[in-house]
Order: sequence, then C-alpha cells, then structure tokens
Amino acid sequence: MRSSPVLLLTSLALATACGGDSSGPSDSTPSLAGAWSLEADVSNSSLQVSCVLTGTVTLTQSGNQFSGQASNTSGLCTAPGQSEPFTGDGPLTGGTISGSRVSYTDGICTYTGTMSGDPVNRIQGDVSCDFPIQGTNVPMNGTWQLSR
Repeated sequence: MRSSPVLLLTSLALATACGGDSSGPSDSTPSLAGAWSLEADVSNSSLQVSCVLTGTVTLTQSGNQFSGQASNTSGLCTAPGQSEPFTGDGPLTGGTISGSRVSYTDGICTYTGTMSGDPVNRIQGDVSCDFPIQGTNVPMNGTWQLSR
C-alpha cells in the first residue's frame, strides 16, 4: 500500500505539534513563593570562627524576581574560648532566578544556589558574608539550604 503525500505531511505536522520540537518556549519559572526552612553554616578558618543559623524564610515572587523575610531565626558564632548568639531575622532582597540558579542577599551575606525537586522543594549552595562580630566585620564563607 502506498502512502499518500497528504497523509504523510499531516502525520509529520501532528508529530511536531505534539512535542517533537523542543526549541519552543522554555518551561515557566518555578514558584519559590511561600515558607521555607533555612539552614546556613559559615566560617573563617584563619580566625577559627564559625557560625550556624536556622530559621524560617517566607518568599514572595514576581516572575524571575523574589524577595522575602527571615524570621524566628537562631544563630550561634563560636571562636576559641567564646560563643555569641545572634538572630538573622530581616529582609531578603535582590532575589533572582535564572534557569535552576538562584541568588539573593540579606544585607550581610550573598547567597547563590541551585534549585532541585519537581516542584522545587530544595535550594542549596554557597554563601559569602561580611559578618559583624563584636564590632568587626569578618569575611566568612560556607553553605546554605532552603527546604520545604
């Protein structure tokens, strides 16, 4: 049996329309809006200072931009012979989403990371801070994670 050119072209058009071509628009930006659990761990090995922080982050989002608020945070910095509790409550600003990458700041630290999960339920990455400890700004680096 011979194929009709019209039937062949129709079949080809249907296959393309049903997802045979992946060059179309990219997936929509994932939603980060809502409540997240925060964990961060930073240190400065030359000064033997380390800090950990846990708490809640609530994000609002418009397209690939977001901002938020950290609340109910509890942190502790330790150094040889001393420790100092702190809170990390405050605004999160400058949030951007680019593909699976995320970045934002809290005014002291800059966070960059990668989203995972479908829908997104984890963001983790690197954090770089200029941390005020006892009146001195101390550069610190480490890792962070948001999960829900």
